Amino acid sequence: MGQTIAQKVLARAAGRKTVPVGEIVWATPDVVICHDHNFPRFLDGMQAVGRKQIAVADRLLVGIDHRPYSDDPVIVRARRRIREEVKSQGVKRFFDLGEHGISHNLPVDHGTVRPGQLVIASDSRAPALGATGAMSIPLGGGLLVVLATGRAWLRVPQSLRVVVGGTPRPGVMSRDIAAYLIREIGPDLGDYKSIELGGPTIAAMDMDARQTVCNAMVDIGVKAAIVPADEVTLAWAAQFDWKAEPVHADPDAEYERVLEFDVSALEPQIALPPDPTNIRPLSEMLGRKVHQAFVGSCIGGKLEDIRAAANAVRGHKVKPGVRLLVIPATTVIYQKALAEGLIEILAAANADIAVGACGPCYGTLAPLEGDEVCIATSTRNESGRMGSEAATVLLSNAAVAAASAITGEITDPRSLAGKAAA
Repeated sequence: MGQTIAQKVLARAAGRKTVPVGEIVWATPDVVICHDHNFPRFLDGMQAVGRKQIAVADRLLVGIDHRPYSDDPVIVRARRRIREEVKSQGVKRFFDLGEHGISHNLPVDHGTVRPGQLVIASDSRAPALGATGAMSIPLGGGLLVVLATGRAWLRVPQSLRVVVGGTPRPGVMSRDIAAYLIREIGPDLGDYKSIELGGPTIAAMDMDARQTVCNAMVDIGVKAAIVPADEVTLAWAAQFDWKAEPVHADPDAEYERVLEFDVSALEPQIALPPDPTNIRPLSEMLGRKVHQAFVGSCIGGKLEDIRAAANAVRGHKVKPGVRLLVIPATTVIYQKALAEGLIEILAAANADIAVGACGPCYGTLAPLEGDEVCIATSTRNESGRMGSEAATVLLSNAAVAAASAITGEITDPRSLAGKAAA
């Protein structure tokens, strides 16, 4: 019987020809990813078990993303410790302030993840990197074992094949398609699965859009989400000094289920608390008052999102009493947005702009107070996610979020097109 992509990646990483679904393997990752919020904790853990040398220093990527803007003495000391430790341990892939960015986006910017590789990360949104054709798995505290031993203890997951077809309507972004998919698949089916995403709609997506869809699958508990490498992947890989070696499923690979979806009739989506699967069509949410809009995070701060936000606010100003915060996910994305004139457009609209931080998605930078409402492109929307337990976080695509900052209420960005600024 043939093997899925997940089986092939884990078999190679375990030094095997094949692995059956359900088997426990000790796998050696190709790339390991950690960030400033938890790297010092792992260093403490290694010391506690008598390990000083990081076993994967040559494959480790460390980024500053959760707290780049902080004067907290604890955070400042932690950053200094990180700098000293990566230098002494020979970690070459360290992205300090000025080169920093969210750890799920940095590898795509810099080509440090390749198709067919096994990536292990501490943070839950790691499956986003499956957009490159890699298998990227979040381990949380389990990353300590990887740092100390160089291997990860993993169960080979069942795979789902998800086929997406149809031409999206105007105004529908990858975030809307992702929201629809996670609602339709659901956590009962998605939990601990590897999802292979394909079909004409996925094939037409660029790398940004693919990252969005893979990232969102986390919200139904997947172990990994993978877009098999194709021409888009190879075009992305061509900018880096290495050759892509794609891994594809065998024709007779066995999937738990094959699911087919058509997004032709889909409209922009809004996710209400308590989680991203609680979605409603934009048309049902129009007019709801908002106090803040946020365009950013690993899922919503990519170049496609910054472009969409800039296009939505072009020629307009943020409504007085409303805040619009825009945070490109990495310095590379920020530099590209500068070169395209997007930052100038956003600044002219009175947006507040930062760079390379999780920001409100992590509960820092512009937290909500009282019963304020924020419409955001971020990852989660449970109570207290952005500060006050009484506040409400609504999730949307970047164009909807930015347009809503102009009017002070949930707005279809197409309604602003061609209108003069108020």
